[in-house]
Amino acid sequence: MTDRPASPALTAALPAALSLLAGVTDVTSWLLLGGFFSAHVTGNLVVIAADVVSGRAPGIAALLAIPVFVVTAATATVVSRRLVLRGASARTITTTLLGAQAALLVAAAVLSFGTRASEDPTQPLAVVIGLCAVCAMATQNAFLHLVPPKAASTAVMTGNLVAGTIALVDLAVSRGASDSARARWLDAWPLLAGFVGGCLIGAAGAVAFSDRAALTPALLACILFAVIVSTHSTSASRTRTTDRLSKEGQS
Repeated sequence: MTDRPASPALTAALPAALSLLAGVTDVTSWLLLGGFFSAHVTGNLVVIAADVVSGRAPGIAALLAIPVFVVTAATATVVSRRLVLRGASARTITTTLLGAQAALLVAAAVLSFGTRASEDPTQPLAVVIGLCAVCAMATQNAFLHLVPPKAASTAVMTGNLVAGTIALVDLAVSRGASDSARARWLDAWPLLAGFVGGCLIGAAGAVAFSDRAALTPALLACILFAVIVSTHSTSASRTRTTDRLSKEGQS
């Protein structure tokens, strides 16, 4: 896959933006779909186990979340591999996967107008809304493993919290002299801040919009996608201009 480097600003900000989006999506589904995780999908295993031990029937959305997540991630991988074989750039794959993520969250938002999911999270349309969010998060996670040189964890914060804590301890012990600790902290804190901020935004959206709170992650995903497309277009335009001027200078 050949491509010119992405914008440094976009490369640095994108993981934090995706963490924020994951936090918004996860809190929205948790509050409106009866304690259902859409981003931290393995958390549904805890919910299922608790239901089984308590003698309750596990929710259909929780049961389907993990296989749906796996199938979606596999599909995103196949699509990306095929695009690579056709000579697609990293920019094309980025816009394809994150565009799909935005479309899935928009679908969840549109479907939310057809039901009051919070009143009965087991109804079919509510389950579909939750699984659309799961598919969106699976696509995001697949992107992070397929395109960037280093995969960031944007949906599960435990590892980031440990990495950030260790980095802070190392910085304290070295009195700020450890470059590696500083680099690890700079990697960890935007992800943590983004996810926490996303959780707060998602909770505020649930209070403000109730059953239409799926609009919040959908809107943010569309804004992020528009920024990515705009940044890539600007970068491509600058590259073409630079190449043209270089050719003119050589002639």
